[in-house]
Amino acid sequence: MLQELDSELTDRAAIVAAAVAYATALDTRDWETLRALFTDDACWEYSGSGERLCGPDAIVARISTGLERIDATQHLNGNHVAAVHGDEAEHTCYYHAQHVRHGLPDGEKFLGGGRYDDRLRRTPDGWRFTHRRITNIWSEGNPAVVTS
Repeated sequence: MLQELDSELTDRAAIVAAAVAYATALDTRDWETLRALFTDDACWEYSGSGERLCGPDAIVARISTGLERIDATQHLNGNHVAAVHGDEAEHTCYYHAQHVRHGLPDGEKFLGGGRYDDRLRRTPDGWRFTHRRITNIWSEGNPAVVTS
């Protein structure tokens, strides 16, 4: 029983580490690491725009195109909840995402908060996202930071 608990805690820690690696890859513009966090059949959804993309290349292309024009970002995650079912798992956490773009007349910052709802699969390379749904709950600041 103690070994099962240790295994479950190790899996949960690895799942949270994957969520943190996603945020870090966004902020450091490390597209190779971001791509490696998704399985080949992964899908990514963003509730704010209704987008749904499948496959790591399409996911990374969308994210990188959106973030490359922004001067700086900081994605912070919290309130992680992970449930492991063998080699499959569900994970949720909250996020705060600060976006900064210098020189805009109506303000240089846009802050968004919401939730990630994930499904992951254990692979030989560790836990990888098979599905990530981003639900924006609130925002403040100048939306042109992220839209123009």
